[in-house]
Amino acid sequence: MNQVQQMKSRTIIIPLILIITVFVSIFHIFGNNQKQFEYIGMKKCEVCHREEAIGNQCVVWDSVGHARAYNILGTKQALDIAEKISVKEPQNDLKCLKCHTTGGGRAEITKTEGVGCEACHGPGSGYYELGNHVDYSDPTRVLGYMRAIKNGMTPILGIVGKHLRSREKLCTGCHKDERPCAPPDKKSRLKIKMTIQVIDKLQRGEIRLKHPLRR
Repeated sequence: MNQVQQMKSRTIIIPLILIITVFVSIFHIFGNNQKQFEYIGMKKCEVCHREEAIGNQCVVWDSVGHARAYNILGTKQALDIAEKISVKEPQNDLKCLKCHTTGGGRAEITKTEGVGCEACHGPGSGYYELGNHVDYSDPTRVLGYMRAIKNGMTPILGIVGKHLRSREKLCTGCHKDERPCAPPDKKSRLKIKMTIQVIDKLQRGEIRLKHPLRR
């Protein structure tokens, strides 16, 4: 092979190597992000989060409407609302389950538990184990939280960065005027409206639903 042919070969090979490198990098990045995490249910979370030492978050959850969200669909009030939108069985219809249970009714293991931990924090199969969301070497808990996000947790807690808008999007995905069970009159809807100010106060524990991370 003469010098001219060698130069032509290099001209083709070098860009080809660069293109392959870029595609491998993209595949690596997006391939990791596409990893599927699964819902595991409240029982897995309760193993630790029903302990007094770390704040008894599950006991807090027991006391609010989210814990009863699925059961509410079986009440007469729910059946009356469902009839208006041509739903015969609210507890088995995705129109209702999408907001009244973890996983929107598509995850059998969480279908009847109401709006549980994973409804807000994301499917827990990747982060629920202690070593995947706790780092005892860091008293700020930032490293543990970042590890949890890497393993599928939804970044809404606000410990790292500004996640207020993410929390707003998450909450208002269900708490919106267009939902079938929203009050019919404007005044009542305004009274229970989930604004970004309400969500911010919720995060800081200034309204009824206080969610302690650790006491």
